[in-house]
Amino acid sequence: MSVFISDHLDYLESTKSATAKRLGIDNRPSESDLQNMRRIAESIFEPLRANVAKGPLAVTSFFRCKRVNAAVGGAYSSQHTCGQAMDIDADVHGGCTNRQLFDYIRAHLIFDQMIWEFGNESSPDWVHVSLKESGNRGEVLRSVRVNGKIIYRPL
Repeated sequence: MSVFISDHLDYLESTKSATAKRLGIDNRPSESDLQNMRRIAESIFEPLRANVAKGPLAVTSFFRCKRVNAAVGGAYSSQHTCGQAMDIDADVHGGCTNRQLFDYIRAHLIFDQMIWEFGNESSPDWVHVSLKESGNRGEVLRSVRVNGKIIYRPL
């Protein structure tokens, strides 16, 4: 029996991590983290699925405990570690494009931070989006590699 954190996003999908499995790390969120995960799933993922993709959307990274986050090279302050951020890739199922997700979030949804992750001028490789309970900044960035280093530029 699957446990869902929103209508179309289940707990196992939201917490799965090949890195956690490989390293034997327990990647279970706290109750507070789970509340954050439900908030972003209901406020961002479900509207995207219903209004843009009109079907399945792939969440490629959601909750990462601090140990998993460190193991994958995530930022120390990553919102993934408290269930406030997810990476979504429309290309996996093909119902829409990552550009369409990005544009819809920017125009219609409240968010803390959204990042056009790499890609090209037409579409990002995936979309990183975060949401806090309050105090959301609406910050929009683009990640690029410069001399092997990742930098974030305002969009």
